[in-house]
Amino acid sequence: MNNAIRNHRNYDADDYAYLAAKGWSDAEILARWDQEAARGNGACRWQGEVARAKLKAVRDRR
Repeated sequence: MNNAIRNHRNYDADDYAYLAAKGWSDAEILARWDQEAARGNGACRWQGEVARAKLKAVRDRR
């Protein structure tokens, strides 16, 4: 993981782990977060039982 990822205003460790586990490159993740930030959206937070289960399922596939 590079500094651009770690320092991005939409960085969230769980969101990064999820997207990386889905096969997204760092460049693709940055582009997605840039788009979301431009729309005024903050970081995706993987909170709640359903979200945590989805994150775990994707991460466990690797």
